[in-house]
Amino acid sequence: MRDRYQVQFELDMSALTSRNNYEYLDLLDRGWSSVGLDRPAGGVLCDIGCASFWYAATLEVLFLPQRLVGVEVEGHRLFRDGRARIDYAAGYLARLPNAEFVVGDYTRYSEPADLITSWFPFLTATAILAWRLPLSLLAPQQLFNRIRHNLRPGGLFFMVNHGPDEAALAERLCVAAKLRRVAHWDGDGCLSAHRMLAPVLSWWQSEVPAGNRA
Repeated sequence: MRDRYQVQFELDMSALTSRNNYEYLDLLDRGWSSVGLDRPAGGVLCDIGCASFWYAATLEVLFLPQRLVGVEVEGHRLFRDGRARIDYAAGYLARLPNAEFVVGDYTRYSEPADLITSWFPFLTATAILAWRLPLSLLAPQQLFNRIRHNLRPGGLFFMVNHGPDEAALAERLCVAAKLRRVAHWDGDGCLSAHRMLAPVLSWWQSEVPAGNRA
C-alpha cells in the first residue's frame, strides 16, 4: 500500500491508527479492483458516522476529493483524557485543508455529494446499544432515504457492512429507499477484535431521477 499509493501514515499517526488506515486502504483497494468499478475522483465526498474521522487520510489518498466531509452525531463525546471526538478529528484533519468534521445527525443533513461512504452503519438496536448510543438514533430507513436524497445525479453510495446478515438487511433498506446496487464484494478476515465477521462491501446508485426527488 505504501508503494502503490505513496503514503506513510506512520509519520503522522500513532502505530494503531496508522495500521488501521493501511487496513482500510487495503480493503478499499481490493474491493474496488475486484468489482471492476472506476474510482470516482474529485467532487464532494461525504462519510457518514465517521467517529473521529481517523481514516480521512485514506479516503483522501484513494478518491482525491475536492471537498471531504465527515458527519458524526456523537462528535462531542468525551474520552478519559478529557478530549472529545471533535478534538481528535481536528488533529487528523490538520493536514487535509479540504476536509471538515460536522457534528450532526445525518438523517437531518442536506448537503449533496458525489460520493457518499458509510462504514458499518447502525441498522439494529443491538449494534447501537453496543456503542452506548441512545435508541432514539436508530432510524435506518430514514438514513438511507437521506442518502438517496443527498446523492447527486450519477453519484455513488459505498457501504461496508458487518457480515452477510447485516448486509442483507442493508440491502432491503436500500431497495426501499430506491437505491440500486451496482456491485457487491465479500471481504475476507476481520477488521478488528470487536468485528468478528468479515466485511461485506456494496456500491449503490439512485433509481430516482434527479427532477423527481422529494
